Amino acid sequence: MTLPAPIIIDPHSVTSLRWGVIGPGDIADTWVGSVQKHTAQRVHAVASRTPGKAEAFAAKFGIAHVEASYGALVAREDIDAIYISSYPIDHFDHAMLAITAHKHVLIEKPITLQADQAKELLAAAKAEGVFSMEAMWTRYLPQSSILQQLLAEGSLGEPELFLAQFCTDNSGFERLWTHGGGGILRDMGVYPFAMAQQFLGNPTAVHAQGRVRADGREEEITVAMEYASGARAHLVVSGIASLPQVAGCSMEKAQVHLNAPFFVPSGITVASKDFYPTEETWLDTTPVQGHEALSYQATAFAHFVDQGLSESPVHTHADTVATIAVMEDVMKQIGAIDA
Repeated sequence: MTLPAPIIIDPHSVTSLRWGVIGPGDIADTWVGSVQKHTAQRVHAVASRTPGKAEAFAAKFGIAHVEASYGALVAREDIDAIYISSYPIDHFDHAMLAITAHKHVLIEKPITLQADQAKELLAAAKAEGVFSMEAMWTRYLPQSSILQQLLAEGSLGEPELFLAQFCTDNSGFERLWTHGGGGILRDMGVYPFAMAQQFLGNPTAVHAQGRVRADGREEEITVAMEYASGARAHLVVSGIASLPQVAGCSMEKAQVHLNAPFFVPSGITVASKDFYPTEETWLDTTPVQGHEALSYQATAFAHFVDQGLSESPVHTHADTVATIAVMEDVMKQIGAIDA
């Protein structure tokens, strides 16, 4: 089998949108840096609730405007889109503020903590006539483009068994253990859940168990999922142990492996199902490496806006809501607190 080449949108082929940033924390720092380095998008203004934080962020990245409130930021007429990277518990309110101001929104994952809120938010964006998208950046990586093409052409056959793990000792990462910060499942686990969805669709049954601290925070989760086709998925997510971040799926006619770590630019291998398989591998050797690949989703966002779309065709609103609903179910099954 010859692997298809990834489809990468030329960053200079799309409209250079003017962006505002809500919540200039660590992920916003990485996002803005990658956008300025690898895209034609322009970060035009920033706001923070923490005194002095927006000013320092603007100075670091040469951002022209600082606003004293999120309301003032979204009200600016010279802003086309808002990147929302505040705490997940605040995503709904901040996104609705931007949507009401008729701004397109790119909302960090998880887009919300509850599926009902995600559904309401995305419906509001459609009603307002603005584009909205969860920042599930893995769907826009080059290896993901190859995977999408392979799945669409059907040459691999039907999926059988998917395995993925995201295990990194983040015991010292304060936000993940803080109220409203997303937690281990939603911040880390969203990647294997979204990858399982990319291969298999949405499950018909979910079985979860996990380790939960005395304060109700989840530490480690194992999940088995069943699908109408008969396919299965097994996921392991840990914030207290470290293992290679691998993902792979046995298909009807081949096996597919995403190189570790599977959620950043890495590579993809398609192999025969023999004990000693023949295989073909595509490795990502482009200059866009690590979390600088957040830039791909910014270019894709502008591309979809140019097309007049209301949602991403490679990670739809329905995809977003379904994954959040599964993670809600998992949280209930393991008895973890929900925020």
